[in-house]
Amino acid sequence: MAKLNYLTTIAIDTDRSVIHFYSMTGNDKDSIVHQIKSYKSAHFSAEFFEIFKQAVKEFSAETPSDGIRKITVVLPDSAVLLDTIKVPTMKGATQTRKTLSVTLGNLYKNYSDLRLLAYVANQNKQYSTFAVTAVQRKIVSAIYSACAENKLFVETLTFASCATISGALAVHSKYKNDSYLFLDVKENSSNFIFVADGVTTGFYSLPFGLDLLNSQRVIQEDMLFDHSFAELFVLNAKERAKSKKLTVALEEQVSDDYEEDEDYEPDEDGALDGDAVQTYHLKNHSKKAPRKLPKFMQRETPETLEGVAYENFRIFVKWALNLIKENERLVELSEPEFVCVNIPKNLEFVIDKANESYEENGIKFIRLPSDEEDGEIIKNLDLYGGLISKYVNPYGRF
Repeated sequence: MAKLNYLTTIAIDTDRSVIHFYSMTGNDKDSIVHQIKSYKSAHFSAEFFEIFKQAVKEFSAETPSDGIRKITVVLPDSAVLLDTIKVPTMKGATQTRKTLSVTLGNLYKNYSDLRLLAYVANQNKQYSTFAVTAVQRKIVSAIYSACAENKLFVETLTFASCATISGALAVHSKYKNDSYLFLDVKENSSNFIFVADGVTTGFYSLPFGLDLLNSQRVIQEDMLFDHSFAELFVLNAKERAKSKKLTVALEEQVSDDYEEDEDYEPDEDGALDGDAVQTYHLKNHSKKAPRKLPKFMQRETPETLEGVAYENFRIFVKWALNLIKENERLVELSEPEFVCVNIPKNLEFVIDKANESYEENGIKFIRLPSDEEDGEIIKNLDLYGGLISKYVNPYGRF
């Protein structure tokens, strides 16, 4: 009897403090099992790796294997460094590489502690531009060790954005060597990923996703980001400044009208009651009101849910255009030919609507073609991409 081929992705999700175990038997997509284990510790600390090792041990015990099982481990983007470095082109590739090493050593104080990958993205007689990917060596060794102890061989160690592109190519391989900006819209978050000639070169995340597109009302962009702490800090600073002025005025009034009160002692910072000010703002400004826009900046309120969805999608369009415009070094590697968006089929109309402004935007938006319209795979491209490791680019493998 033939042995079953188990494919497994183990992904570390620091945004939600969970570890994903994603498995499939052979090519049977219906056999996919997705398990999640939460953890409470500092990310990639000694305590975390003990928890990780125990979680891997439990997973391995639940799905025993006669031999060593090959797996993919996906790191969060936050654990990875992506950069582009331009150095003089020397005579011979070896000398150019040495120049790169010296440059990186000067840039990063912990250079010797990094597992680093680099390839020539652009080159002429004067300069060579390298795309660089790096992660701390201690993270790599700790993961390999924890898996090896439990008969799991890490065939591929990559990061979330690279695995996401692998998953997208597994779903639709047409864009294998293309350059584009990929937008993966998840339930409550979204990830932009720069791809240059098939290689992941940059990423950026937003704290909203399908929840925005499925909203029944138009959401103003400033309401989508939580800057409450910074706003509270500014408000308190203003209140303290006002309080200091008030304190000085009161002191002058007292000195003019009364004898000095020996028992009077203002706060160290001169405020009348700084704690009361802070408590007041936490209570009354935790839910901010939308910013008031001038009339010429306001758009007509849509009367249909489709219109609402498109107005909200315009925020994604704006971010895509801004990311392309403001990341010149990434665009220089290979200019994006289009923006590929992973959203459900029922929202495809927002992309069609966005393309009505193609001449103004200068770039086309397309939806990731897929037969897995609303299934487990399309919602977890990074996890599925780990299973189909042949699509993981070599420059994203540690």
